[in-house]
Amino acid sequence: MIVLDSNQLRFVLPHSPALRLFSAVAERAGHTLATTDTVIREVVRQRRDELADALTVFVKARREVNRLLPPGKGLSAVDLPDRWRSTRVTESVIKFEGDLRSAFRVLATAPEDALTALEMEADQRPPCTIGTGARDASIWLTAARACQSPEADTSGHPLPVIFVSQDKDFRGPGKDGTLAPELSNDDTDAGRLLLLPTVLAVMDELGYPQQAGDAEEITARDGFQQALLEAITRFTRFAARHLAQMEDADVTVRFRGDGKARQCRGDGTTLTSVSGTWSVRLVREWLLRQPDGRGGGYRGFPLTVEGTALVVEDKDQPVEIDFLPHRVHFPGE
Repeated sequence: MIVLDSNQLRFVLPHSPALRLFSAVAERAGHTLATTDTVIREVVRQRRDELADALTVFVKARREVNRLLPPGKGLSAVDLPDRWRSTRVTESVIKFEGDLRSAFRVLATAPEDALTALEMEADQRPPCTIGTGARDASIWLTAARACQSPEADTSGHPLPVIFVSQDKDFRGPGKDGTLAPELSNDDTDAGRLLLLPTVLAVMDELGYPQQAGDAEEITARDGFQQALLEAITRFTRFAARHLAQMEDADVTVRFRGDGKARQCRGDGTTLTSVSGTWSVRLVREWLLRQPDGRGGGYRGFPLTVEGTALVVEDKDQPVEIDFLPHRVHFPGE
């Protein structure tokens, strides 16, 4: 069984080419794709918020277009009633949740695991930190419980449960990405429970061929910059406030070269995952240097983003680029 945390589930949502390829690879290896009830709840809430925000932006944009168009040439149905928008969001989210439950086996959190997760948070045991982490702990414990009913391959050999998450709280202090020692148990020691960071890492574990990709080329693609900025905006309110003031800014995004790209191809689909650090410079105004050499520079701000991008290329659909920030560094931090 392959159990996905929310940060990886969002890369393989229902009806996507990425899910089609990932499902085929998992099925060939004898694995069921799964997630937990807590993850479903979180991903559905994210979809509800994103859809409501998108509709709000849409209504404002139509209103602004009408203001700029000549009289009598405006777009119709600008002021969509709040009740209509709320109904459309609710209907879409219900359909989305149904699709998730059809595509993934949903593991229920046992009451005793929920209680243990709260105790782990109170004790500040990994994956919990000060005052947070019970959600992560409950997901981990639910995945671990799945080891009690292992799946088997075609030869009858038991398969491990693979928990897939890029959340650093599950990992130890080193840079090798290994499991936090406090989370080790008989199942992890015996290889019955594995922690892997990404969907592509799972495909690699299952023996699906990978090849190196070009991180610089991915960064330079159309749509990457917008995907990164939108992800940062969702990630932190501080960024949302500042980026809203920089709509007309000169934006430069550069890959800092401390990460890598991996590619998988199959069934007409190519998945490319890039993990690393990007520098982002947003320039609102260039400042002229004075005759005496003083001054110059720009008005705006730089930031640094650690994260993972997934690029999905399918022969029958437009290229999709999604970005998941792990950490955003602002000036002065």
